[in-house]
Amino acid sequence: MTFTRRQLCVAAGALAVGSAGCLGGDDASAPERTDAIPEADTPIETWSWDGSLPVSSLTQYHDPTCGCCEDYVAYLAMHDIDVTVERTDDLAAKKTELGVPSEMRSCHTLVFDEYLVEGHVPLEAIEQLFEEEPAVAGIAIPGMPAESPGMGEPGDPLQVYSFDEDGTVSEFATV
Repeated sequence: MTFTRRQLCVAAGALAVGSAGCLGGDDASAPERTDAIPEADTPIETWSWDGSLPVSSLTQYHDPTCGCCEDYVAYLAMHDIDVTVERTDDLAAKKTELGVPSEMRSCHTLVFDEYLVEGHVPLEAIEQLFEEEPAVAGIAIPGMPAESPGMGEPGDPLQVYSFDEDGTVSEFATV
């Protein structure tokens, strides 16, 4: 039986969301800006969105070897969002520094102006975050759900959580 990089990354994330697979890694490189849509291993074109955001660029922190993180960058780029990628060799420390609660962690963290977006969150939820402007630090889809942007095709609804600066987690939206 042959496994794809995607299947291995999903399995590793399911086994140890905080410490294995796409969630850790080796040396970081300098920030990289996306000028073109990266090639994705997952069908990102199935993730349509016709909304808008008050920001057109962001920074994504992730492990240097995580393919699904690159696929999420491709998803954002497909929707004309400029992404600065910062690969880090100590992603857990970066998430702690940014204030992402451990139970909300995924394989990448995005800094969207004043908000954090953790994981494979669909743009509809990010748009809702900016429309409602809740007093939260950010939103998250913990882990690496198979039916999320950068992981696979849309399927069952995804539960999005919000978290505040003291680590309190609440349900935010279902998309």
